[in-house]
Amino acid sequence: MTEVAARVKRRSSNKRGQTIPQLPWVQPKNHFPLVELLTHEEVLKTHDNALRVLEEIGIRFQAVEAVEIFASAGCIIGEDGITVRIGREIVNQALKSVKSKVTLYPRNRERSVIIGGNHVAFASVLGPPYCSDLENGRRQGTLDDYCNFVRLGQYFNIIHMISGAPVEPMDIPLELRHLYSTLKVLELSDKVPFVFCQGRQRMHDALDMIAMAKGMDRNGLVDEPSTFTIINSNSPLQYDKPMANGLIEMAKHNQLSMITPFSLAGASHPISLGAANSLAVAEMLAALTLTQLIRPGAPVASAAYTMNVNMQTGSPGFGSPETNKSLQIGSQMARFYGLPIRSSTFTSSPAPDAQAIYESLGMLWASITSGSNLIMHAAGWLEGGLRSSFEKFILDIEMLQMMAKYLEPVEVNDTTLAFEEIKSVGHGGHFFDTENTIKNYSTAFYEPIIATAKNFGQWEEEGSLDATQRANIVYKKALNSYQEPYLETSTKEALDAFVIKREEQGGAPIDL
Repeated sequence: MTEVAARVKRRSSNKRGQTIPQLPWVQPKNHFPLVELLTHEEVLKTHDNALRVLEEIGIRFQAVEAVEIFASAGCIIGEDGITVRIGREIVNQALKSVKSKVTLYPRNRERSVIIGGNHVAFASVLGPPYCSDLENGRRQGTLDDYCNFVRLGQYFNIIHMISGAPVEPMDIPLELRHLYSTLKVLELSDKVPFVFCQGRQRMHDALDMIAMAKGMDRNGLVDEPSTFTIINSNSPLQYDKPMANGLIEMAKHNQLSMITPFSLAGASHPISLGAANSLAVAEMLAALTLTQLIRPGAPVASAAYTMNVNMQTGSPGFGSPETNKSLQIGSQMARFYGLPIRSSTFTSSPAPDAQAIYESLGMLWASITSGSNLIMHAAGWLEGGLRSSFEKFILDIEMLQMMAKYLEPVEVNDTTLAFEEIKSVGHGGHFFDTENTIKNYSTAFYEPIIATAKNFGQWEEEGSLDATQRANIVYKKALNSYQEPYLETSTKEALDAFVIKREEQGGAPIDL
């Protein structure tokens, strides 16, 4: 066993302790009317402008295979060999074949997730190199931290999908990081995993391991979508080699690509939201077309919206009103195309404080009111994506559970209108001890895990802890209560052997 493998084994632990009341495992459904900021005429204008950009200006794909696929479909290739001009008839044909809904099947089929329709799924934070908690402060992420975030994502039912790196395990060499990250996700969680598009070999390693955990080979995934990824454009109007190749591999293997233009109004995109959204749509449609040229029906989700930049610092305006408004416009365009919708909950705050909550909650409401199907970074995101916070993860869990409870439909019928109960209580009475109250009191209302309704005296006697301090206690309790999901010993051994073999072969670098 290699040194890194031995270190990973030593870190694996399974503590048990007191459980935390939480909502049952279920995917919420959004039955409520949605916000649409554009008129139908404005939607058509946005669409036509996006098609004109693709036809007359074109978009660059740094991957040779992508250019060859477009050329075979009749697209015009520029003299530089990488700029592709895509006719609107090719785009329209691609839109006819793409699916409006996809089901992702993890190794535990009871944790399958539907992306599309009125279904809502929440995924954990993805990608920060740093993490923090109240005791240890801000620090580079380690494999221990990575595993603890995965455990939290597994423990809380409101998290439906595990993002590939809730924090980067910076103590694992880069060429091996994808191997150990995938290994620990598959061991510590039975929910839908994520795969990074950082190079073909790295993707093949992850897909092989995901298939192995399900008792099949990589080709078996084609018939059973099992994972998801993010495809970012390098705006304006470019896809770099890793993203383009990743898009190709995901389409070939029939896995979900969430096409997310890295759109910053005032920087990489025009400053007006209308123009920025239309350019983001153009970039999304170009990538979508590539997937359908490879495999008609390959699953795609759209996130064609923009963020503004802070004109004082140049940093993205995470959680700004403009971002929320653009998200609603981008979602309206996705519905126009019949696509599943992906969004996020962001904050620029450097601390799990009031700013972090109101910015994240603002984006959560914008996501729900725009009909989002998959909400990324839904728990733990902090500091503009540079840091994952254990306390913020729990604060977000509270918000997500409250939103799920809010989305439950209200039943109005002869039973729920309770006329006879009202009659029996009469004037000036109370409903504390009625049969209906006694029967339903434990499930009728949301039970918070962080929020408190205690009076000042009680709160002071218990240490005057604010919400962030209470979240610190809850995340530790959750880790203590976590139970590792069942995975056959032979499967574990096969995954370990695969990682050791690939490590001996040198792992895989990131493609540039």
